[in-house]
This record gives sequence, C-alpha cells and structure tokens, in this order.
Amino acid sequence: MTARRAVAALAAILTALLLQATLVAPLTLPVPVSLPAVLVAVVALAAGPGTAIPFGFVTGLVADLGSEHPAGALALCWLVLGVCCGLLADLVLAGRRAALVAGIGAAVSSAAAAVLLGILGASGDGTVAIVRDAVPAAVGDVVLALLVTPVVRGMLGSNSLRRPTDRHPAGRVPRSRPRVQAGPHG
Repeated sequence: MTARRAVAALAAILTALLLQATLVAPLTLPVPVSLPAVLVAVVALAAGPGTAIPFGFVTGLVADLGSEHPAGALALCWLVLGVCCGLLADLVLAGRRAALVAGIGAAVSSAAAAVLLGILGASGDGTVAIVRDAVPAAVGDVVLALLVTPVVRGMLGSNSLRRPTDRHPAGRVPRSRPRVQAGPHG
C-alpha cells in the first residue's frame, strides 16, 4: 500500500464519519442509514477482501472510539461486511447491481451491529425496532451506495493512488490470467 493510498483511505473514513454525524443521521432519523457501512461495502466490492478487511476494521474502530458504546462492535461487524462483500466482488458487476449489494450488505451489517450492541447491553434498540427499520434502512443504504459507488471506483482506479509499477492506462487494472504455455507441438 502506498502512503497516498493510506492517506486517501483515512480521509475517506473521516469524511464518511463526519457526513454521517452531521448530515445523514439527522436527515434519516429514526432509520439507521449508515454511510460508513456503505463505504466499506462499496470499497470491498471494488477492491476485494484484501483491501476491505483492514478498511472495514479501521472504519469500524474509528467509529467505535468516537461513540459511547463498547469499542470493537462496529469494527467486527464492518470487518465481516468487508469480507462478505469482498468475496462477492468477482460475482457482482459495477453499477446498480454493486450498489444494490452494497446497500443490502450495509443494512444487514447495521442490523447485526444493533443486535450485538443489544447483547452487550449498550443499546436500547429492541428486536422490534431492528425488524421495523430493516427495509427503510436498506432502501436508504442503496440510495447512498448509488451515490458513493462511482466516486469510490474512480478513486480506486486513479493512477495517482498507485505505485508507479502498478499503473495502467485509463486507471484500469487488468485481471491476471494464467499464461498458457505452448506444448511440445506448438
């Protein structure tokens, strides 16, 4: 990972958390729409699980440390979100399908976090509230994912965030394919 990529990831995390606290959460109350969870899911779908695991964990940990609930709950949920969406990255194409998967994944992750916090005794949300808000949260997360997906794909494809040896024309990284060796007959 390059230093520029690490700084860009940290800037994206802090921006998402700031926008969540100042804009998204107040506008969507009482529905638990989560911009940081959507960001983790979109990064996972665009970059795969290798990038999504540390990105999801750090995003969740920073969110945990800035809140009143026990540290590690969101870090665990968003790490799992990154793994699951990252494993689906090869199956999901870009565009609306990726946004749909990211939004649903973020909503499921938010519900899992609410259940985990309820088990830890750190949240007053009951099972009824989690079930009641599941569909509206998924719709809100899908809408956010539709907005975030092109931005994340553009940033991850940018040559300015790659090492000089990793740069390819138009910011596209070709999928590696095994080379076919010529046999003894040609």
